Amino acid sequence: MRIINDLTFTSKDFTSPAVTIGSYDGLHLGHQEIIKRVIERARSEGGDAVLLTFEPHPVKLLHPHLQIPLITPPRKKMMLLAQFGIDCTINLPFTKNLAHMSAEEFIRDIVLKRIAPHWVIVGFNFSFGKDGKGTAEGLTKIGKGLGIGVEIIPPYTVNGEVISSTRIRELIMAGNVAKANSMLGRDFIILGKVIHGHERGKNLGFPTANLEITSDLYPKKGVYAVTVTVNDKTYQGVMNIGTNPTFGDEEFAVEVFLFNYEGDLYGKELRVAVVEKIRDEQTFPTPDALVQQIEKDVQKAKKSLREK
Repeated sequence: MRIINDLTFTSKDFTSPAVTIGSYDGLHLGHQEIIKRVIERARSEGGDAVLLTFEPHPVKLLHPHLQIPLITPPRKKMMLLAQFGIDCTINLPFTKNLAHMSAEEFIRDIVLKRIAPHWVIVGFNFSFGKDGKGTAEGLTKIGKGLGIGVEIIPPYTVNGEVISSTRIRELIMAGNVAKANSMLGRDFIILGKVIHGHERGKNLGFPTANLEITSDLYPKKGVYAVTVTVNDKTYQGVMNIGTNPTFGDEEFAVEVFLFNYEGDLYGKELRVAVVEKIRDEQTFPTPDALVQQIEKDVQKAKKSLREK
């Protein structure tokens, strides 16, 4: 997949493109339906499937006080889009000048002139242009005037509930990753580099890999069943997220214990797929009591992962 991170691209860089536009945080089942349709349209004309997104996420520039953690920050998003089959992703620099462009200007000056798509395919709740005044219906009218085919994809539901990034984010922050995963169509992923920690896990008989903390989205404090990919090999494990209250720690930490792994993980990047919550964060009276609980957590995680 080609990745473009600036405004140097022109229509000559694309062949008979079909394009979709949006923030695409989450890349959930609803987003995947749009992406599938973009790929279908592009392939039918022997062209490129293009996804135009924004960096940084518009909310971070327009409403920085909200501090919304992203489900799929840029690197994670690029990894998933490549897996989905997108030919080219454009990470359009989101600036104040871009934010002040009208809907018509954005389509004419950015989409038409620089990409020249045969088709623009968006979701039912797509908004664009200054103050988000451009709508999917409005895009259809603009497209007709400019000779661009426009297709609007209807809402995608799971068990009668419309999927949205906002809802998925709420579920993950509440610890309900199993339900969030049902809307994502995959397991929620954490990418993290292994750093040195207190090494208490090793002394307790459960050596854990401590992940570098970022501004990404993390599940609610607690213990989770996970699968972990390192060096292209996947292991089962448990993950603890929190402050280790048994030892009086105050710093937020993410620690992963891999079953049946031998070797040094320091400096390696782990891809942690969060499958299910095992329990909430707890304070234990002694380290021995904690060890007994970890043993129970491991067995429960193994059972959960077997039944997945």
